[in-house]
Amino acid sequence: MTQDDPTTQASQTATAGIRLRPDIDTFVFDLDDTLYPHSAGLYEQMRLRVVRFIQELTGCEAQAAADLHAHYYARYGTSLIGLQRHHGVHPSDFLGFVHEIDLAAVGPRAELTAALAALPGRRLVFTNGSARHAARLLDHLGIAGLFDAVCDIEACSYIGKPGREAYETLIDRHAVVPARAIMFDDRAVNLAVPHDLGMQTVLIGDHGLAEMPDHAPHVHFRADDLTPVLQAIGAGRRPPSASPDAASTHP
Repeated sequence: MTQDDPTTQASQTATAGIRLRPDIDTFVFDLDDTLYPHSAGLYEQMRLRVVRFIQELTGCEAQAAADLHAHYYARYGTSLIGLQRHHGVHPSDFLGFVHEIDLAAVGPRAELTAALAALPGRRLVFTNGSARHAARLLDHLGIAGLFDAVCDIEACSYIGKPGREAYETLIDRHAVVPARAIMFDDRAVNLAVPHDLGMQTVLIGDHGLAEMPDHAPHVHFRADDLTPVLQAIGAGRRPPSASPDAASTHP
């Protein structure tokens, strides 16, 4: 199955913003809701499984479980950390349960595959999911062979983004030079540490805008869809941007 790439006029049109540094040689990608559209609904499947996991763990009602999930997600960046700290949950039990989702809503996208293949450097996946989930999803998307490595939450000792230790693990394990790296993620909060470390950053989609302050210098670019950004990079053009504040601070 090959799916058309969802693009919009906004994501196809370059606007004022910073240019890709000429020495960028490492492209770091979040997995879920970044390498496929948020509209596919996979996140919602996982969210509902987290709620069900909490219900079965605590015996609480669905709304209470959903509230607890939202609380841990907001406080720690991932509900897993809250469940570990406050309920003694073993990470592998949680991850194995949450990632048992139906992938039918996503599939290979020819334009994305070509754009990834054309990138001038290494391609890494950096995910708060498990290695098994990443392997299954990348294979289903038909792009597993395009990535040099996957840095998953297990490799990060179950300390996920946005925790600084997770990014340090990525850098150490994969010899990433932040000044020569660019990171793509669907959550603005996950781009703060990469910005501080010296990476360029791209926020994909608009579903994560609610958690982004009006002035967010850690978001250098924003685009509705990943594919046009990568196509622009591969063609040596400026990536689409909707973050004019960043232009004056990141030449």
